[in-house]
Amino acid sequence: MKKRNLMAILACTVCLATASVGAPAVMAEGTEAVTEAATEAADTEAVTEAATEAAEDSTEAGTEETYERVPRPDYTASDYVELGEYKGLTVKIAPLEVTDDEILAQIRANAGSDAMEDVTEGTVEEGDTANIDYVGKLDGEAFDGGTAKGYDLEIGSGTFIDGFEDGLVGVKIGDTVDLTLTFPEAYPSEELAGKETVFTVTVNSVQRMKEVTSDLVSSITDGEYTDVDAYKESVKETLMQNKEDSRDSEIKSDILSQISENSAIKDYPQEMLDYGLTNMQNAYKQMASQYDMEYADLLQNYFGMTEEQFDEEALNVVKQNLDAEMYLKAIAEKEGIEVSDDDYEAACQRYADNYGYDSVDDLKAAYDEDTIRISALQDKVLDFLKENTTVEETTETEAETEAAEESTEAATEAGTEAQTEAAE
Repeated sequence: MKKRNLMAILACTVCLATASVGAPAVMAEGTEAVTEAATEAADTEAVTEAATEAAEDSTEAGTEETYERVPRPDYTASDYVELGEYKGLTVKIAPLEVTDDEILAQIRANAGSDAMEDVTEGTVEEGDTANIDYVGKLDGEAFDGGTAKGYDLEIGSGTFIDGFEDGLVGVKIGDTVDLTLTFPEAYPSEELAGKETVFTVTVNSVQRMKEVTSDLVSSITDGEYTDVDAYKESVKETLMQNKEDSRDSEIKSDILSQISENSAIKDYPQEMLDYGLTNMQNAYKQMASQYDMEYADLLQNYFGMTEEQFDEEALNVVKQNLDAEMYLKAIAEKEGIEVSDDDYEAACQRYADNYGYDSVDDLKAAYDEDTIRISALQDKVLDFLKENTTVEETTETEAETEAAEESTEAATEAGTEAQTEAAE
């Protein structure tokens, strides 16, 4: 596993440790982060499975080494943070809407296979699920990850790179077509990034969504709904609520991003660095125990690192995950925001509900009070910041223009950075 991939794994670990509240080469650029995460998961899948089995065996034998939970230290964030403007900010966000296509897509998801029917004649249409065989070739040679048989692809899902799905619309069932496509410049694989390739694709069969009828609606909802329009309205309300929740998170993320840009962290509290590093070390020491391995051997075998290299990488992740907490805690100190006992209990209930705990007691058994309180404090500060931020809705054109400007700016910065590194 490459060292850079360890960062994502450590980020997951540090979330559990310091905040303690676990693809084909044709995938689209928009799924880059998901693809990379999937790759990392694939790299560690065998490790995780073996660790789980080892844990079960060692638990039964009573030999698994365990580590006591490290108490979470307290600190004064204002000693380490130089705050810039955090009130009176402006966040621009696209207006919320739910389209008819989104409603139909959700109904299809709710119905599962009951919503689909086989199509034996005709051509591929938008929204179909096409079963395909494909072979991708670069300079006439098949490349790794570019070949599959019997792959079910939803047309219009944006799963594959631009042009692949659109290129299948109108293709007759049973026919084969060559698609000449260019991978995005930012594609994760250096071998394919920016390269022109040819995909030979055979459409084996097609499934298409049935007409939404009262019988289908009744089947989906176990008789709760029989009227198609009423069910569609219910689905629309659910989708809108989900978008509102996502919008709230997006607004708060934008606020925090602006605060981090105009504020500065002068230093990190050593006790928090020690706390985060110790928790991560303990997590992997316990994994080593489950494997019946030495800790140093596990780090070398699975990460290609010495203990010193691991600690250095882990500390970088601890710092990255501390940034937001320190900004929000410093604001709380300046504004006199605190977590009351009622706030704490409400947060426990909210976290138990959101993260699948059977009860509040189960949550409290899993995480110490100080950890839950710091999380509740951050939530409270974010709510305060949102109340003191102007949220402006942008038109689709404005949003596209801003996105293009940001993309250009990012590309320029990346180019300048690359030139600087080359010069050095």
